[in-house]
Amino acid sequence: MSANAPQARQAEQGVPPARRIALAVLGRVLPAPGKSPGAGQDAQAALDAALAAPGIDPRDRGLATELVYGWLRLRGRLEYIVSRLLKNPDAVPVAVGRVLTLAAYEILYCAKVPAYASVDWAVTAVRKRAGKGMAGMANAVLRRIAAAPDAYADPDFYRRDRCEDLEFLSRYYSCPPWIAAMWLRDCGRDEAVAHLAAQTEPPPLGLRVNAARAGALALFDALTGLPQIRLAQFPTLALPAGTDLSPAGVELQDALAEGLLSRQSAAAQLVLARLGMRDWPEPVFDACAGRGGKTLALAEAGKKVFAADMHAGRLSGLGRETARLGLPAIAAFRASATRMALGRAPGTILLDAPCSGLGVLSRRPDAKWRRRPEDLAGLIRLQRAMLEAAYAALAPGGRLVYVTCTVNPAENEQAVDRLGSRHRELVLEAEVPAAPDAALGEAFYGAVLKKP
Repeated sequence: MSANAPQARQAEQGVPPARRIALAVLGRVLPAPGKSPGAGQDAQAALDAALAAPGIDPRDRGLATELVYGWLRLRGRLEYIVSRLLKNPDAVPVAVGRVLTLAAYEILYCAKVPAYASVDWAVTAVRKRAGKGMAGMANAVLRRIAAAPDAYADPDFYRRDRCEDLEFLSRYYSCPPWIAAMWLRDCGRDEAVAHLAAQTEPPPLGLRVNAARAGALALFDALTGLPQIRLAQFPTLALPAGTDLSPAGVELQDALAEGLLSRQSAAAQLVLARLGMRDWPEPVFDACAGRGGKTLALAEAGKKVFAADMHAGRLSGLGRETARLGLPAIAAFRASATRMALGRAPGTILLDAPCSGLGVLSRRPDAKWRRRPEDLAGLIRLQRAMLEAAYAALAPGGRLVYVTCTVNPAENEQAVDRLGSRHRELVLEAEVPAAPDAALGEAFYGAVLKKP
């Protein structure tokens, strides 16, 4: 059960702004019990909308963002911790449980927030939502967590009941059992654990130096001198989230505004480089361009590119981005990648296909709670239709580049194998497996197919 609307509004009045925003966003992302998990709103969209309200202190913006993403990454672990400290977990309303686990996240993972402050706001919120009895329970549970935080970092805490290995992995790495089971089956335990561990950590800050601008190499060299650098492969950089670039003589916001840098997942950039994008025949058609990150990376590398996406809103900012980066205008239009009615056959079709996103859960942690096993079949059918459409639209001698951000062979290698079994003349020129990467925390799959 959950608090009714008047109680929720009253409770929000006693919650500090960052926590109030976080709780509201999580309520939109994860709907009430009984509703489909997929009915929730995308976490980034919900957070962006909440933070668009006027008058929010920048510190509250930062804390709200950390709370939303940190809680989504570690939700399973936090719920297990709290459940072990409750006499009857099933009797706790959903809204109260979310307050408890959000406060537990603060206590365990937000070093700059005093534990007493986390206990105080949470107890106040629970009292207004559910009364004094529940507030007393919240006070006792959170004080126990604050008294011995190191106990919850020990993996043995999550298997004291001698549970099966799958249950332990799901609890400790905060991942739905169906995903953990799939990775154990498809990857083996060591690789599965690497994927599970990666999705509990914040992803690095991925940057792309604008190779089309004068001084790009000098800027890249300056940034690679930072001691925190995780990866540097021109024009791609990866640094820990929140890294201060000023020691390298760079102010991030200024560099972004001037078009010298762009934010983009380093793993997403690297998969294109490893697939030899500089050698792809032109023009390149980015058939599922989304907001255009890969389209712009190709343009900065000097490739002739045009783009489409099913959702016009996703492409709406591409013109502004090309202007910011000082690039020539890029033709972009709304179209479905399952029906590629092109005026002329492109040299390369990039199919950055919709997928389950299981390789980028550190960046999109809401996906693991909103996805269901049955979703995969529909995605595989969609990918098959897109691959067939791309094959039909491609000129002889052209390249079909297939990319996903998932760790699921049925959407990766098996999708390429299925296409090849129907069109045996296709040649697999390059393939990048969705392997775990400790430095980047994300995994992308890619393949290049040549049509004779």
